[in-house]
This record gives sequence, structure tokens and C-alpha cells, in this order.
Amino acid sequence: MGGAIQRYRKSADFIRLAQSTQKEYERLLNEIAADVGEVRLAEVDIAWITDLRDLWAPRGHKATNDRVQVLKNALAPAVKDQRIKLNPFAGLERLAPRHGTDEANPAWTDAEVDAFIAHAISSKQPGLARAAALARWGGFRRGTVCRLPAYARLEVENDEGRIERRLYWITEKRHVTCDKREDARLTALLASTPSASPYVAYNKRGEQWKERALNHAFDRVIEALSAKGKIRPQLTIHGLRHSRGIELAHAGSSDAEIMAQLEHKSERAARIYRSQANRRLTADSGQDRIDEKIRLRALKNGGMRTEVTL
Repeated sequence: MGGAIQRYRKSADFIRLAQSTQKEYERLLNEIAADVGEVRLAEVDIAWITDLRDLWAPRGHKATNDRVQVLKNALAPAVKDQRIKLNPFAGLERLAPRHGTDEANPAWTDAEVDAFIAHAISSKQPGLARAAALARWGGFRRGTVCRLPAYARLEVENDEGRIERRLYWITEKRHVTCDKREDARLTALLASTPSASPYVAYNKRGEQWKERALNHAFDRVIEALSAKGKIRPQLTIHGLRHSRGIELAHAGSSDAEIMAQLEHKSERAARIYRSQANRRLTADSGQDRIDEKIRLRALKNGGMRTEVTL
């Protein structure tokens, strides 16, 4: 097993990875090597991999699935040339989140978005700030954030004869046409971070983001900011898209409007965002009733009137 891991580190598949991805893989490979010890490839089978996955499970589903994937990459040559007789990963399911865990991709607050973007800009990563802005105010999935070309931002004349900025592109995952007016907040952020890159969002070299590298970049900033208490540690890039969907529903957008904004093919996701927005409104309405009861009680008792700003 140790030899297979070392060969993977020197392989073309590993070398072609972005440096940030290599660094993360190195960390996981070191942990894997420490966990498995001296194991012969002939001993590796489906039962052994399953036991190893179960050993990692207490660390959480993401940590477990990441380690399984890296190990799968490292052992792929041995499976291909049959030093490992049968593919031990065949039929192995990804570890699901524990029942009752927090929402997988919680929505970001405006303060958290501002903190992330400020950190990215101050650390000389304007392309990362742009990626966050595209996800939050454009509502794009990670794949589209990575691949959206600069020419997808068009200046067109609207029906009133005014020039407006529009986003026009075929999204990566669902292959749905994106044709929408650019949010003014997104326009302002992009204007404040000028770029010569052919992509709207870009890495430190001005090149196209790889999805895994973008994930790692987000994780590093989230870890740094959560340690300072500025944002929650469980945030993800996809949670920015959720923030957009909830914002649309909270503003009273119809299912069709939410679908057009987020490039959905079905109404299911739009209904989820609407449900979340309605839950917030209902909770606020309940708090309004409590605040009013407290105010009336204070007046009845001759106390000072309590003003509540919602």
C-alpha cells in the first residue's frame, strides 16, 4: 500500500493537479498511510475498504468520502493491472450525512458574504471574491462559476432605450439557458475588481478555476474566518446559491421567476426555497405577536413602552 501511494505521488495524474489540490491530497495521503499501516495489495478487497471507511466514519461524511476518493485514485493503477484482483470500490456507496445533522449547504448571511469577499480581496485573491459574488448574486452553481467566460456579460439596450448589463450563457450542469439582467451588487463587485482574464472568476494565475481547487480555496478562507468568529464553519460555496434562492422567495418571486433566475428545469427546488422563506416569515410573525404582547403588558403596568425594531 505504501508503494502504491508513493507511485501515485509521482504519477502524471497527481502532477497535473493544481498546487492547492496537491497540497490537500498530500495531507490526506499521509493520514491514509498512517491509518492503513503495512498492508499488501493482495489483502485489499471490498470488505477491507468497507472496514476502512467505517473506521473513518466518526470523522464525518465529508472527511470520510474525501479519503475514500483519494485512496481510490492512488489504487487505480493497481486495480487496472490486476495487482488488486477485483475492484474493491465497486458498489461502495458514499457515506451519507448523519441523520439529524445540520443543513448540508446553509444559506449565508449578508455579513458573512461581505466578510468572505473582504478577506479574499485583502489577501490578493480578487478572482476568489468574484467567484463568491457570482454564486451569491448570480445564483450560479460551482461549475458555471468556474467556467463563465467574460464575454457572457453583455451590454444591451433595453426596451426603454437604456444600456443594461445581462448575463447570457448555457449552464454547465443542467444545460439551461441563462439570460438575465445582472444584479447591481454583482456589477459593483466586478467593477471594483477589474480583470484581464478570459473568465469572470479566476485563480491566482488568472486562469480558469478547477472545481476542486475552488472548493479548497473556499474551505481555507471559511476555516480562517470561522476561527475568528466572523462566519460559521459549516458554510459552502453552494450555500451562496441557496442564499440567492431564499432571497428571491422572500422577495415574493413566483416559482417561474425563481426557476429562471437559478436556471432550474423543475419547480421542486423553487418550492424548497419558498418553503424556507415562508418558514422565516412565519417565525417572524410569531415573534411579532410576542413583541406586541410584551408592549401591551408594559403599557398596562404603567411601565416604559418597549420599542422593537424588526
